[in-house]
Amino acid sequence: MKHLFLLFLIVSTSLLAVSCKSKGAEESTADTATTSGTTPQGTAYEIDVPRSELKWNAFKPTGTHFGTVPIAGGTIYVDGDLITGGSVEINMTGIEVKDMDGEMKEKLEAHLKGSVPGKEDDFFNVSKYPKATFNILGSTKLENDPLGTHMINGELRIKEITKPVSFKAVVDLASGVALKATAEPFVIDRTEWDIKFKSKKFFDDLKDDFVNDEIKLELTVGAVKAAQ
Repeated sequence: MKHLFLLFLIVSTSLLAVSCKSKGAEESTADTATTSGTTPQGTAYEIDVPRSELKWNAFKPTGTHFGTVPIAGGTIYVDGDLITGGSVEINMTGIEVKDMDGEMKEKLEAHLKGSVPGKEDDFFNVSKYPKATFNILGSTKLENDPLGTHMINGELRIKEITKPVSFKAVVDLASGVALKATAEPFVIDRTEWDIKFKSKKFFDDLKDDFVNDEIKLELTVGAVKAAQ
């Protein structure tokens, strides 16, 4: 079975959207929070790692592969009913394939991680780039939208390349002690992070032996209020 691209990262904290370039302003109300400083406004919530996970789904003509990438930690800032900033760290060394087992699973995971000699840079080269990060720049409140309560705006950093990413998420802030954010599945173009393996954008002799550039992500993040 051909190797497929993963991604990564995050935050589906299942925070997440239909495109990494979603235009949140066009689908939102006037209630908006964005941050540009090093410390966002609001109350800090520390990510609860066991309750957080990034799911990925990649495609090619002959089928799909799917799996998970563990969340390593991070902090989310909340002011009122808006997420104002924060970051989600993704542990790329923990990439896991869920649709296979045995030797085939091990081979695909090794290829994605870049632990196969000569193929280190086909995908993520986790020995060189062990983590990815989703930096939250702010959020916008959505009204009467079946796909989410908020539009989350941020930047996804993979292999030291940073690109804007926005997605819809259902965010539950009701308790004031813990939060949960579940993203609507969203799509990124892996080639924007210099992941070109069997991409038709860069290789014109692949015929049906190509891997789609689009990766679907779904992030779920749980967090608890940080100790004062």
